[in-house]
Amino acid sequence: MHTDSLQYSMTAEQRDQFDQEGYLVVPDALDDGMLARLLDAADRVDQEERVRGQIDPRAMMSKFRTIVEDDVFLELLDWPKTFPLIWNLLGWNVQHYISHLIYYPPESSSSADLKPGGWHQDGGRPVPEMERPQPRLSLKVAFWLTDISQVDNGGIRIIPGSHKEDRPPDLQNEDDILQLQVKAGTAVLFDRRMWHTRGINTSDLTRKVLFLGYSYRWLRGLDYNVMPDEILEKCDPIRRQLLGDGVNLKGWWQPTDADVPLKTWLTENMGADYVEEIGQKQWDREKWGQVID
Repeated sequence: MHTDSLQYSMTAEQRDQFDQEGYLVVPDALDDGMLARLLDAADRVDQEERVRGQIDPRAMMSKFRTIVEDDVFLELLDWPKTFPLIWNLLGWNVQHYISHLIYYPPESSSSADLKPGGWHQDGGRPVPEMERPQPRLSLKVAFWLTDISQVDNGGIRIIPGSHKEDRPPDLQNEDDILQLQVKAGTAVLFDRRMWHTRGINTSDLTRKVLFLGYSYRWLRGLDYNVMPDEILEKCDPIRRQLLGDGVNLKGWWQPTDADVPLKTWLTENMGADYVEEIGQKQWDREKWGQVID
């Protein structure tokens, strides 16, 4: 991993935005060259999935485990403009746990069953099974491959601040709902606890987005628990860590430096005090400001 990424470490303003609102917009996260490469690979995956699954061209295509479909997707794991934000929020004991490509073609505005996706929090069974208030556990980065700067592009709809609420949001209050409108190449980080849904795409363009999820290493992955060897062999030590590699099973819970090369890299480039700071989250609740009773 190149040290150029250190210039994109999280600012105090960005941390406050994410802690209080549950999301963070990163404009121009992808340069034109990377965006073009991602679109080429994603378009190929979309075409292959539609043939394999006999998916109608007008229907949504949803592909998990996208990370292994092209080497360009692996480059996003430690992308300079987004990965420093991940380690600042979750610390050095992190992994990639899910990749999800969605192609959402336009719908007719006159369709009788036109409706947005269901409101939800990410996380699967931890959402109903864990006692509340729930911890962060994971977050996602949405890399927008097409423009969603207009409402009819169907961009993600969120309820800022809802990640701190231990109850379903009041969906009747439209003032609380924000539909993100950003241009292609933008990345949006969001807390998995934040309530969100998709908007409705009635534009002339297919809405294309790739989600990468990051979590603590002691959680199971949703893409793979053990990444195929042919994928790991392409990666440097930090990417191997992110893809679930390690010395042994104990290292997921009590990691040594050999399990977490990101920690060593950060220590060498940012210092031991910095590494200790981002690795200790247990006393951070006071920074939320308004604590849930």
